[in-house]
Amino acid sequence: MYPIYYGIVIIVSIAALLSTIVIAKGVSKQDNTISAEDDIKKLKSDENRSNSIPLLTTIYSITFAITIILVGIFIF
Repeated sequence: MYPIYYGIVIIVSIAALLSTIVIAKGVSKQDNTISAEDDIKKLKSDENRSNSIPLLTTIYSITFAITIILVGIFIF
C-alpha cells in the first residue's frame, strides 16, 4: 500500500514542477516580446494580466494539501 502513496506524491510533485515550468516559459516569452516603452506603459497602467502568482499559489496549495493528506494516512 505504501508504494501507492509514494507514487501519488511523486506524480503530484512532477505535475506541480511541470506546471511551474510552463508558467515560467509563458512569462519569459511575454517579457521578451515587450519593448521598453510598452513595459513602461504597462507598469504605469498597473495591468497585471500576466500575473502568475495566483495560479502558482493554487498549484502549490493543492500539492501541499495532497501531501499532508497522504502523510496523515501514512502515519495513522
